[in-house]
Amino acid sequence: MNKLRFENVEITYLKHAGFKIKGSKVLYIDPYEITEGFEKADLILVTHDHFDHLDMKSIKRLSRSDTTVVTPKGCVIKGFESFSLDERDEKIVKGVKIRTVPAYNINKPFHKKGGVGYVIEIDNVSIYHAGDTDRIPEMKEIEVDVALLPIGGTYTMDLREAVEAAKDIKAKLYIPMHYGAIPKTEANPEDFRLKVPNAVVLKPMLK
Repeated sequence: MNKLRFENVEITYLKHAGFKIKGSKVLYIDPYEITEGFEKADLILVTHDHFDHLDMKSIKRLSRSDTTVVTPKGCVIKGFESFSLDERDEKIVKGVKIRTVPAYNINKPFHKKGGVGYVIEIDNVSIYHAGDTDRIPEMKEIEVDVALLPIGGTYTMDLREAVEAAKDIKAKLYIPMHYGAIPKTEANPEDFRLKVPNAVVLKPMLK
């Protein structure tokens, strides 16, 4: 399956770090290589400015005239209704509470502090999208219904680190992401599921 329903919110795994979250509003986080025909977005959230997270072609395909794009500070998107949030910022947009949390590498050069993860609350369901990050101390502050965690290594934490990060985070469900879509991110999500209580593997909708 590529989607699950948690209470009144549907979470669909698109590809890589991309998710569609649908409740009373439709939002996407880090949509990447989106094809035609997807439901248009009320909100699009971008974690940082790398090509596989800030994909302008996908953002355009998912946008209508009133779509709002949310980015971290320093990540500029022109031609859309958009705004930027500082790290550890919070804002309610179209009835969705959006909070930015740290996301960065500890022992890799790819992601310095400045990119973010998001904790969103939609229809009383809270979801943490970790962004591109290693296992970082700030994860111990996260308490949500659903946590979306990278497992692919190289640019983010690998599977072993993600298993440990899941122990730091207080969540009811854990979903692995950021594996297999770009080189050097190969990982078996089933290994994550076997090692993390309440983990759910969603298959990517897009190849």
